[in-house]
Amino acid sequence: MSSISNDAKLARLRAKTNEDLVRYLTRELNLGVRLAAEADDQSLRRAEESYSEIARLLPLVSSLDRSEQSRIEARFQRLRDILDAQISWRTHRSVRTAAGVL
Repeated sequence: MSSISNDAKLARLRAKTNEDLVRYLTRELNLGVRLAAEADDQSLRRAEESYSEIARLLPLVSSLDRSEQSRIEARFQRLRDILDAQISWRTHRSVRTAAGVL
């Protein structure tokens, strides 16, 4: 009986941990998107840190329903797209500035 009780407790703990991780990832995604859109150096650095943190933790999430998983993955891709666009724009701007074209 004790084993069943411990298994149930462990299952509840895993579910709670998973829920907490999803909440954290969602907050970090929202923060990353907001910071990436600001486009200043410090914000972009922090947005890249958010992206890296999410990339590290996302594989640890288990038992997501399909819609939740799709939502998180789409938001994650959106963050990468914004970061890539900002990097591309900054690179283009730097090249144009170096060439004396503005």
